[in-house]
Parts: sequence; structure tokens; C-alpha cells
Amino acid sequence: MDGGVKMKAACLLLLLAAAAVAGETGDILSCDGKKVSFSIPGKVVVILASSQPLADQTREFGKALYGWQGREEFRVIVVVDLRNSLGTLFKGWTTGKMRADLDEEAERLIPWYRANQNMRNPRGDLCGVADFSGKATDFLAWGQDDTKMKVKIFGKSGDVVWSDMDAKTPETLRHEVGKLLGEPVPTPPDAAPKKSRIILRKG
Repeated sequence: MDGGVKMKAACLLLLLAAAAVAGETGDILSCDGKKVSFSIPGKVVVILASSQPLADQTREFGKALYGWQGREEFRVIVVVDLRNSLGTLFKGWTTGKMRADLDEEAERLIPWYRANQNMRNPRGDLCGVADFSGKATDFLAWGQDDTKMKVKIFGKSGDVVWSDMDAKTPETLRHEVGKLLGEPVPTPPDAAPKKSRIILRKG
């Protein structure tokens, strides 16, 4: 490989790394068919990993963030690693089920949105990525192990401000989000105790 080729390869790697830090995902789509950006200007975005082995743990982490749901400057994106799932054989059904689960999740989040003084329908803010090929997981540099709970936080400037490749409990995540957004609202009296299906996805 001559010097010019080496230089071009090095530049390409730098560009890819810069895109990952900035949350620019290229052609990664949500289960709603919308282009996904892991960083949103002016918002704190939490990216949660999910998979068949991680289903219960992802539910725990997602529930721990409910107190911030509805704040204009906060979003959660769940990336479901389906590479080892039977869902890869039935992609249309799987994404359709994820959309239905997000519809249900939106209803569950209404009390939290109202507690955060947000009168909007939560559905438009919800995002789940059915990662059949591993493209999103690879983009996030989360590797092949779908048994470890991975988390990233993109800050309001678009940079990764915190990450964990093997999170055991959501306490540290809550602490980091609290540093960025302040204290969460307490549990609303009318909050439903039902479990979220989108983060319980078992493939």
C-alpha cells in the first residue's frame, strides 16, 4: 500500500469515527421507517441496548428513566439487536409488532408527560431500532456480545458525554441524566404499573 492510499484510508477512518461521535447514523431507520440520529441538537439522548438476553435488564433501565420522559430536551432510543433472533426471518411482522408496542408505550407515558408539563402525544418522541443486520450496534461500537447492557448518552452539543459497555444497574445512568437535566418528577398517581413491551422484546 503506497503513501497516498494509506493517507486516504486514514482519512476515511477519521471521518467514520467523527460521525460516530457526532451520532450521524447514515441510513439507519427506526421501526417507523424514519431516519435515526443518535444525537439531536439541544437534547440529551439516551441510547439503550436490547436483545433477547437483555430484555428484563433493558426494561429496568427504561423504567428508571420515566421521570424525565416528556421533557422537551430528553429522548430515549432503544436499539434492539436482532442478529441472533428468529425475528430476522419475519422482519415485517417484527417491525409491525414493535410499532404496536410503541403505541402502547405512548399511552403508558402520558402521565409522565403531563407531570413534566408536556401535553403532546408521546408517540412521536418514541424510537425503536430493529437492528437485524447489526449496523446500528456496530455503529455504536457495541460489539458482538448481546448479553451485556450497553448505554450511551449524547449531550445537547451532539457529543457522547457518558457510556457504559457493561452496565449492571441503572443507578449510574440516572445520576448522569440527573446531572444533565436535573431531578426527575416523582411517580404520577395515575401512572400505570404495566411493563413496557418494546423494551421487553425477546425476539
